[in-house]
Parts: sequence; structure tokens; C-alpha cells
Amino acid sequence: MQNLFGQLRQKLSKPILFGLYGAVGCLGAATLLGEAFLALTKLPPTPRSPQAIVLLIDCSGSMNENNKLQEAKSAAKAFVQRQNLSQNSLAIVGFGSNVQVAAPLSGNKLMLDRAITQLSDGGGTRMDIAIEAAARELQSTSKPRNILLFTDGEPSNAGTTLTAGQSAKTQGINLVAVATGDANTNFLTQLTGDRSLVFYANSGDFDRAFRQAEEAIYGSQLVESGSTGDYGLVYSLLRIGGWTALLAIGTSLALIAGQNHYLRRRLLTPSEGTMGTGGSLAAGVAAGAIGQLLFLPVAGIPILALGGRVIGWTILGTFLGGGMSFFVPNLEIRRALQAGGIGGAAGAIGFLLVSAISGDLVGRLVGAAIVGFFIGLAIALIEDLSRRAWLIVHWTPSEQTPINLGTTPVIFGSSEDAHIYLRKDLGYPPVVAKIYLESGKIIMQFDEEMQKLKGMKFLRHELANGDRRKIGEVMIEVKTAMEKLP
Repeated sequence: MQNLFGQLRQKLSKPILFGLYGAVGCLGAATLLGEAFLALTKLPPTPRSPQAIVLLIDCSGSMNENNKLQEAKSAAKAFVQRQNLSQNSLAIVGFGSNVQVAAPLSGNKLMLDRAITQLSDGGGTRMDIAIEAAARELQSTSKPRNILLFTDGEPSNAGTTLTAGQSAKTQGINLVAVATGDANTNFLTQLTGDRSLVFYANSGDFDRAFRQAEEAIYGSQLVESGSTGDYGLVYSLLRIGGWTALLAIGTSLALIAGQNHYLRRRLLTPSEGTMGTGGSLAAGVAAGAIGQLLFLPVAGIPILALGGRVIGWTILGTFLGGGMSFFVPNLEIRRALQAGGIGGAAGAIGFLLVSAISGDLVGRLVGAAIVGFFIGLAIALIEDLSRRAWLIVHWTPSEQTPINLGTTPVIFGSSEDAHIYLRKDLGYPPVVAKIYLESGKIIMQFDEEMQKLKGMKFLRHELANGDRRKIGEVMIEVKTAMEKLP
């Protein structure tokens, strides 16, 4: 295993190595801890109050284009299959130039499925008479009443359609709309009376839109798509914050281990483990809670909901990047924060893309790996790009490691805090030497104990570009990107 790690260190650039460490850490935390945490904190589904729903499906001529009607039927059938029809009642109504009451209110899934299959018309878009017919189907029930409208266009008569919609709402009927194609979402907002009750779906995405509409009829989470119980705001924030914190801990500890592996140090010291766990715990809870707080109010508006999720991951990446500035020598905290934020945002996009085509579980796990990879990659890239003066540590003739120089000393010695570890059993003191920038000069300062041990004449030396020095068992080489350092 040690040989494998050594080969990876030699063959992979630091950004890729950091990305892999971040991916493994975040995925490991998500798999071993995150899923268990979500399962343990998942409340039983809140019993949904019985509902009466009319599926009102546009069967006009334009719905025959690009197989839209067949896709809408498939999504509608899936909607029916998800319902508890021992409590709920569904009716199927199609419309084009005319209205088809394909199935009255019923709890018979087989009959409802057949009714959806039989829908056809191919004419205009008489949405007004369709809403009136749907409202009539709901008059006989005492359950809360809903019309779930699916359409790809504008009604033949906008004025009478709005009148029909207003009449339905006056009767206490809730209107929810799924729009696709050339459907006018502004008009549908007027019709439903609430923008959050209008869901737009592109071809291939009808089922997701029906699920969102379903949530609007019955209550959503930052990382789960199904109905998961009535969590309440505080519980929801703590739950998602806790899940994010576990991922943050895994990512943070993995990146610290990656930095230590890169420098041939012990992978994780107790102090690093404590500091990394505490900092990432706080960062994860804050980022997850903020992301969920932004997500919940707009969960039914796809673009805004995605924005809330991206912001949450960006905040997490920013915090983790800032935290890594304490473990990577001379990684400026400002640049670390920027890198983490960029990595978090890039990872969030990957997370969302995977989640869109996978189930919740696969989406969370693969998405976690993507987030961890991009955070690690971005931090190491920023470190490389910001390099102005650095050391090249030659471990062997074939293996070398660059380390940025700055005002924070790069320490050589046998201490746990040493950046370059020199074996204590060979007689090296806790601090052998420090190399740092001071007033634009590169200074190498030896420890007094080392001076006495080796009989050195001077404690401080000024180094220049290209200088080489032997410190302990390693050879160092000084490099600068500019003739004059700041």
C-alpha cells in the first residue's frame, strides 16, 4: 500500500492527487456516515390528507409533435401509480377541441391507466371548457379538490379560460399546472394564482415535473426528492446541515492527509484530526443549513431551487478551502477561499447533473465524489497558480516536491509540526531549519541546537534563485518566478 501511495505521488500532479483525495474522502463519508445519518434521522412519512385530483391533459394537435403526448401519458400513469387510492380519488380528463372525461373520480388504478391510454383529440386548445368539466367532476367529493393541468400551448380563448380558472378557485379548487413546449408560463401563473404552482418541463423531463406538482398538492429536501415527512424548518436545517457536515469532515480530513502524503509526512496527526474535524463540522452545518434555507422556499421553482443548491455547495467549498490554508504552507486564505468556492460550485453542477439522471442514492454518492474532487482540484490549482517563490524538495533523484514560500516558515525537523520530516531516530532535533520570505528576501534560518551540533558559523543565510542546500536527508532547491519578490 505504501508503494502504491508513493507511485501515485510520483506520477500524479498535485491538483489531480488532491482531487482524488477529496473525492475519496467525500464519497467515503457519504457512503459510511452520510447515508446512515439520513436513514436514522428520516421521519416516517406524514400521513397525507386524502385528496381528489383531476388530471387534465392537453391532447391538442401540437401535443402529437416530438412524442409529447405519449411522454405526458407515461408521466401521468406514473403519477397514478404513486397515489394511495384507498384514500385519494383521481379522475382523467383530456382536452383539445373537445373535452373527454376518460375516467370519473375513482380509486381503480387499472381503470385510470386505461383511461390515460385512450386519450386523444388532435384539435385546438379549449382549456376553458376543460377546466369547467374538471371542476364539475370534483363537485361530488368532500375531499380537498385539485386540478393538475398539463399543457404545451396557450388556450384558444385566454379570457374565458381565466374566468373558468377563477370560478374553480372560488369553489375551493386548487389549480396546479405543468407546462412544456410553447406554453405561456406567465398566463398559467395568472390561471393558478401562484407562480410556485407552475412547473415547466422540457421533453424527457415530464415525470420530474409531475413529481414537483405532486409535492405542491400534498409538501421537499435539499438532498432527497421524495416526501420525507413533516420535518419542520429547524429539523430540516439541522438534518441537512448534519449530513453536509459529515461530508465536509470526510473531505477535509482526506485533503489534510493528501497534503501530508504529498510532503511524505504522517497522514494525520491528532492535532490535525481535531482541528480538521472541528472546523469542517462547523463549516458543514453552516453551509448545509444555509443551502437548505435558500432551497426550501423555492423548491417548486426549478431554476431557483438549483440556485439554492449550488449556493449551498459553494459555501461549503469556500469554508473548506479557507480551512486548508492552515495546513498548506503559504496558501493565502483569500485565494484558498476563492478556490474552495469555485470547486464547490463546479462540484455542485456535477452533483445536480448526476442527480437529474439517477435516483436519490446514486445521485448523492456520485455527486459527493464530484464535489470532493473539484474542491481538492481547485485548491491545489490555485496554490500552483499563485506560486512566486518556492522550494523544490528532492527526496530522491527521481522524486521531487514543490512547496510554496511565504511569510509562514517552511519547517524542517523531527517535530509533528515540521513540514519536511527528518527522522528523530537519526538525531535530528524538533526544528532543524526554517525557510521563509522576509522583506522580499528568501531566508534560511537554522535552529541554535542544530548550529551547536554541526558547528555552524551562521544561523541565517540568504538564498537566491537556483541555490541548492542539503538539509538532513533531502536536497532543496530554491526557485523564484520574479527577480524581485514583494
